[in-house]
Amino acid sequence: MLTIETVAEIEEDGTLTARAPASAPRGRRRVVIVIDDGEAGAQVIAPRRKLPDLAEFRASLGGKPYPGNSVVDMREEERP
Repeated sequence: MLTIETVAEIEEDGTLTARAPASAPRGRRRVVIVIDDGEAGAQVIAPRRKLPDLAEFRASLGGKPYPGNSVVDMREEERP
């Protein structure tokens, strides 16, 4: 299976025209088409979420703070 992201033209009569890369297999193929409501060429970027610092939360529960606040640090301590 090959995933291709490209821009297509949809004519008034409903004809859809798109260009596939040279590496795409030729001939009759089953395809799935998703029509994005956004503008052609517009890039949708999900906003970056900052993960909360859990050190304060851990301290409020009486837990030991770990440098870097990482699960890796906690797992290293658990190893025999």
